[in-house]
Amino acid sequence: MEPTLGGQPVASAPTPFTYEIGVRTVPGTALINATIQDLGLWASHGVQPVDPVPIDDRREWTPEAENNCDVRLYGMGATINYLSKGVQFTIIGDLGTRAEWHMWTLADNPIALTELKGKRFAVTQLAGTDRFYVDLFLKSLGVSQDAIVYVPTGGVDTNYTALKNNQADIWVTTEHTGILIDRENRLRSMAKISDYVGKDWDPYVVLAKRSTLKEKPALVREAVAAIFEAVQHIDRAPRQENLDRLMKLFKVDQAMAERLFATVSLNPSGKIKLSTIEKMRNHYIENGLITAGSAPLSAIYDASILGTR
Repeated sequence: MEPTLGGQPVASAPTPFTYEIGVRTVPGTALINATIQDLGLWASHGVQPVDPVPIDDRREWTPEAENNCDVRLYGMGATINYLSKGVQFTIIGDLGTRAEWHMWTLADNPIALTELKGKRFAVTQLAGTDRFYVDLFLKSLGVSQDAIVYVPTGGVDTNYTALKNNQADIWVTTEHTGILIDRENRLRSMAKISDYVGKDWDPYVVLAKRSTLKEKPALVREAVAAIFEAVQHIDRAPRQENLDRLMKLFKVDQAMAERLFATVSLNPSGKIKLSTIEKMRNHYIENGLITAGSAPLSAIYDASILGTR
């Protein structure tokens, strides 16, 4: 029998779960998260997100520490990489939104794609994601890694500063990062990664910790339902509603919000696209980033909640 108060049913407390959205400057995932909160979707699905235990020092990284969320919004490429290192999470849904990586230089210092040899590339760190995309651009353009110079600066802001201060010639980062940091409109795109790998590449996905999915499947289902209810709302909502939310989130004007919203794509069904997983996994294997055994296809996704397409 349900508990009552004065003859009326008493609502049960929402079930807590650990949750994060990864990089908070990604317009698509930030917009989804804000929509969930604004519409009260967590509460309507009987769940309550709580922050995970943070990883304070990544020099002491372990797979167990990384697997600190019951549910997480994350990039597919990073997911496959972490899975290969022993992190026990799995893809349960595909948000559809993706980050377009660009090769940027300054508009007043144009560089042709045939002039990359000897150029200095600003990167956050030598083992970071931006370094991976530098190498992917180089391979696509037939340029050896030994032919260019990596300039690790330690951060996104310092990458941009290095470009402006003539300490680097080229910076590889996402389109939305370029939009947000380049308030002076000095950046010029030399190329974008979809020119070489296609648009079906590295979408943001919903992950679940394997142990949570096994032990608390109903909890995961409700969290996922809230997430994709927000995705479907964004897909149907008046454009201005989404722009207003982006303006508030990123503290930008209408014109900047329009540019950010143009980077957002959606997959309202949430169904996992197997061909994208296979494409990215095969690329990582072919380039020696992972081995086939370290990230078997069966470990990368679980179709029990939303299915595949």
